[in-house]
Amino acid sequence: MRLPDTKTLHELYWVLGEQDLGPLEFYLAEALRFHGKNVNYYNIHKLYPAYWGRLNVYSHRLPRKADNAIRNKFVKIINESLLSKYNSEKPSHIFIYNDCLVLPETLDHFKRNGTKIIVFLGDDPNYLYPSKKSFLLTVINADLIITPDSGWIDGLRMLDIPDYKIYFSTVGTDENVFYPVTPEPDEFNKYKADILFVGTGYFMNAWGIKRAMVLNELSGFDMKIFGDKLWYELFPYFPELKKHFIFQPLSAKEVNIASSCCKIYPITVNSGVINGVSTRVFDGMASGIFVLPEFKKDFDLFFPGGEVVYFKTKKELKDKAAYFLNNEKEMKEMSAASRKLVLEKYTLKIIVKNILEKLNDHS
Repeated sequence: MRLPDTKTLHELYWVLGEQDLGPLEFYLAEALRFHGKNVNYYNIHKLYPAYWGRLNVYSHRLPRKADNAIRNKFVKIINESLLSKYNSEKPSHIFIYNDCLVLPETLDHFKRNGTKIIVFLGDDPNYLYPSKKSFLLTVINADLIITPDSGWIDGLRMLDIPDYKIYFSTVGTDENVFYPVTPEPDEFNKYKADILFVGTGYFMNAWGIKRAMVLNELSGFDMKIFGDKLWYELFPYFPELKKHFIFQPLSAKEVNIASSCCKIYPITVNSGVINGVSTRVFDGMASGIFVLPEFKKDFDLFFPGGEVVYFKTKKELKDKAAYFLNNEKEMKEMSAASRKLVLEKYTLKIIVKNILEKLNDHS
């Protein structure tokens, strides 16, 4: 059923997100507020009763018909809540992180009333994500698409999305969340290690195997891995990692503290990333830890002065980790240089300023 149009929009910006521990979307909302915008932030997972979230996670174990029925009802609840809030608040702009399960008919209602839709990509919309069924439709119908990966641009152009709707930008970081700190003694004892890794295990699949295989190269070092229970599916194949693992997902605040207790933060990304630089790179640099990431082509665009050291093979990761642990003065100098560059060019306040200017150019 077509909803009645909302006659008058308010000068209000919505930011829709879906993450809890490191909510880039929340930091984006804060940056918009910094630039004087009236902002409401909504995490879509706060829009439904908790039992629906648990049911949705496990419904794939049921027969397909039952799974689809539960999934459709789950998504409908989210969209009904969004529509109710929209008709009450009448936002002029909506930033959507990935798709946030926004249905095409919901997006159509937003746009029909004159609201500008800005999609901030965290994943490649042309990649197969079973849980993001209408993701690509959301992207196609957006007024502006912010992509942090130059490798995704050709896929957008192939769908005849015009260049003026595509804005290539780094993800950046929030310098009020990620910065060097002096940890308390109990924090230092909890996190202290030469090498720190924080992240999901991705289940027993290609993404999880790749991540485990890369980190396994560092199993002979003093390393701590903080993450979720998905890692346990990988330990039978990478048993050396188990002794480094601590079953505890960390919040952004905890990641920042841990970064001040360790020396090196290796970063390996999932296979949906083609050329892009992970947000973990910018967060880690802002925290002051030495970041040692997997190479992607966009590093040369964002760090043309060689402010970052990266690896292209597992062996190179191991060799560079050993080198810098034996050359801490050089490592600290590199960390200081990369943090300086991030604060000068890649904070969310700077990035959001550029995005708002882009929106104004095409308003």
